[in-house]
Amino acid sequence: MFLLGARIKFFLLLFIISLSSACTSPSVHFHQVSGEKFLQKSIFSSTLFQHVIYSNTAAQRESSNTLNVYLDGDGTPWIDKRWIATDPTPRNPLILELMAMDASPAVLLGRPCYYGLYASAACEPKFWTSHRYSREVVESMQEALSVWLKQHPSVHKVRFIGYSGGGVLAVLLAPYFKQTDYVVTLAANLDIQRWAVLHGYTALTGSLNPIKEKSLVTSIQQLHIAGELDRNVPVDIIQSYVSQKTQSELLVIKGQSHCCWDKQWAWILSQLLW
Repeated sequence: MFLLGARIKFFLLLFIISLSSACTSPSVHFHQVSGEKFLQKSIFSSTLFQHVIYSNTAAQRESSNTLNVYLDGDGTPWIDKRWIATDPTPRNPLILELMAMDASPAVLLGRPCYYGLYASAACEPKFWTSHRYSREVVESMQEALSVWLKQHPSVHKVRFIGYSGGGVLAVLLAPYFKQTDYVVTLAANLDIQRWAVLHGYTALTGSLNPIKEKSLVTSIQQLHIAGELDRNVPVDIIQSYVSQKTQSELLVIKGQSHCCWDKQWAWILSQLLW
């Protein structure tokens, strides 16, 4: 009888632990993973928003000459394509896996309202839905990164690296910084209008569309990487951007879908000529 009671308590404890784990918010989980990767979390304020910036050990050194700025995907703006998410932070912290493979000084520049800031002042659901790539979002991220760079004056070169929707922001942010010399995107929806039509999504009416923006200056190299089997952002969407923009190259990875870029990233980093 005692043994049976002990077993019931044991399984009840396991159930409570699993339930607690399942209820952990995306932001809390993301921060836990960032700690496992030894990333330092800081919060920077812009005129309109607050932003989380995660930095690796190399980026925390004052002598860093170059900086890789990682930009995450859209995360989860919607639940089941019907309800706006309370916390849009990505459920899968893939971007942290990519950063962990990068020995260069690197930071993850957070969007407004992501990584636990969704309840902060000025945050409205439109900033992770229709206005996720808006001028307000881009210029606020520019302000936050500018503050970080002022605290690290040794940085003379900035390279933007964006996954999925983060690639959209990489292209939009690049012209704001005279230090920008390289933009790398992975599976980026660089024509947001065509992408939204493809999936039957509500038009991102408040957002900037990279393919409609001015080409980046020729001193900025661009490499846009597509997955051969990507159904979320098909190769031809990225190809259409590359064909219209100067200093842009397309690299198609065979057998690659929209997810799991961590399996390719170490090789890609080794091939980048910067």
